[in-house]
Amino acid sequence: MYNPGVASHEDDATLPSTEPPVASTTTAQLRNEVARYDLGPLLGRGGMGEVRLARDTRIDREVAVKVMRSELHGTDNVARFFREARVQGALEHPSVVPIHDLGVDASNNPYFVMKRLVGVTLASVLELRRAEAPRVSAPLITADAGSLPRERWSRRDLLDRFVAICLAMDLAHQRGIVHRDLKPANLMLGEFGETYVLDWGLARVAHEHEIREVSSVSSESGATEVGALLGTPGYMAPEQARGLDITPKADIYSLGCVLFEILTSSPALPRGPAALALTLDAPWHSPRTSHPDQDVPPELDTLCIDATMADPALRPNARQLAERVRSYLDGDRDLAQRKQIATGLIASAQAALARGDEASRMTALQDAGRAFALVPEDEVAQRLLVGIALQPPPEIPRGALAAADAERSAYLTRIMRFSSLSYVWISLGIALLFLFPLNERWPVALALALSVASGLVLHFKATSLAQMKSPWHVVILVANLGLLTAAGFIHGPLFVIPVFLIGSLASILAQPLQYPSWIVVATHALPIAILVGCELVGLTPSTFHVSGGQLHITPWVIDATPLNIGFVYALTLIAQMANSTLITLSTRNAQVSAQNRVHAHRWHLMQMLPGAAAPAPSSSSPPSA
Repeated sequence: MYNPGVASHEDDATLPSTEPPVASTTTAQLRNEVARYDLGPLLGRGGMGEVRLARDTRIDREVAVKVMRSELHGTDNVARFFREARVQGALEHPSVVPIHDLGVDASNNPYFVMKRLVGVTLASVLELRRAEAPRVSAPLITADAGSLPRERWSRRDLLDRFVAICLAMDLAHQRGIVHRDLKPANLMLGEFGETYVLDWGLARVAHEHEIREVSSVSSESGATEVGALLGTPGYMAPEQARGLDITPKADIYSLGCVLFEILTSSPALPRGPAALALTLDAPWHSPRTSHPDQDVPPELDTLCIDATMADPALRPNARQLAERVRSYLDGDRDLAQRKQIATGLIASAQAALARGDEASRMTALQDAGRAFALVPEDEVAQRLLVGIALQPPPEIPRGALAAADAERSAYLTRIMRFSSLSYVWISLGIALLFLFPLNERWPVALALALSVASGLVLHFKATSLAQMKSPWHVVILVANLGLLTAAGFIHGPLFVIPVFLIGSLASILAQPLQYPSWIVVATHALPIAILVGCELVGLTPSTFHVSGGQLHITPWVIDATPLNIGFVYALTLIAQMANSTLITLSTRNAQVSAQNRVHAHRWHLMQMLPGAAAPAPSSSSPPSA
């Protein structure tokens, strides 16, 4: 009889109670033989009886004794109780708990003695895999799921155990026995590879008279239903839920639901009576459809669908179920099915690629990658994936552009650091001019101040990652303009200054600044215009004139002696050559490094294509930076 006051996992009479030990309703002695079984503590209580730990004094071993509750005595209940023992005892299989003895105790309570088991139920393992608090629900358990490493219960290990369960059910079906209540709570996993199918109390034997049950339905508990509906909602087959005559194919449906849960760690149907309507409505259950975010192999997804077909005639038998899982574990994958799925993904990728936008291109890349993962040897998938990866998009994706900007910012920061050191040498060169006879000192002092200020600004900005569009770049550009103008007052617009202007212009244009190039060109042309304009209007003395077909340059700040002119000219050339060499080499090295990385990525992608081989080194190849 079903007891609605008992929790779902306690409806299995072989399951332990999670409540504190309670006083037994059975006697401490069994009448089978005088004091053969020394009864110990209560291990669990279910709808029909209770299970106690005992010691077989004759063989000196621990056993489990299931005793029927005295208040349930009645012809049908007693017959059902002994029938469970006989059904279980008739199935001599490593995955069926052996029955050692049965009889009646001193109070006329039927009992049977079985092997004492140690392990956890599949329900506890699945709870652990869902990262929920593990709950012990195994018969005669001594180790809970939480005490074992999570890695111990891998999908591979659970599928191995599932094969053993299917083979045990194949034996039962060949003997004409249908379990009718297969679910994770009735499947026990031992720590040393043992796998057991528990609770044969609802089993039906072919051609056997059906014992009448009293109907009772639980709510939300997922408990074993007894009555017109025999089984557990969420695991019982549609024909079982309709109360029709059932065959071994009903157990196959339950096994399909168990396999679904192993693959996804989630039940195929909700717990309790709410599952009944969904059981009747669903044509099948597909893990890949219900949980697209999980990696469910297509072969096992198809197996779940086949096992949970609404039409019992379309379901495989237990041995076929075991062989298909074993075939998957042995690596004999269903290549035809994988190719079919890959073909659909390839078509989806090609359609997305034709749309041309960034989101569609990402979808195409993902679908092509999945197709390649399913069938790595498929040449179409290989070429599609490599082609998408190698072909640049019409517009640079925002993420890629951001990464490129970050790399350019790092490069600009290094250049600014080098340039700040250049201004140190420029400042020293300008300071040396004070050693020469000067007609005016303020242009030299102004140039020195602007040179020091430019170097300090560059040094300050080089301490953090530079931005390619920043107001500080305008400040640096204006300071550079002022420095060139001040230097022009010292030497005149046509001596030395053009060399600095050309070098400075080339260096700044080579940097990845996000400013229009004409602004940079204009700011470098402006010093010449200012200097020439000042001389033409008479604000500053003239520094150049043409006489006798010759251009005469005469600086008005510094005495134009051959020694002075030679020193300044030499210093200018050395400084500009050093600066131009530093900037040019840095730019060249960055360009070569970027080209090398691009071609290395391309080479690695090309190796995915059939017949790809590494090219032989060529003596004409440019040297790496």
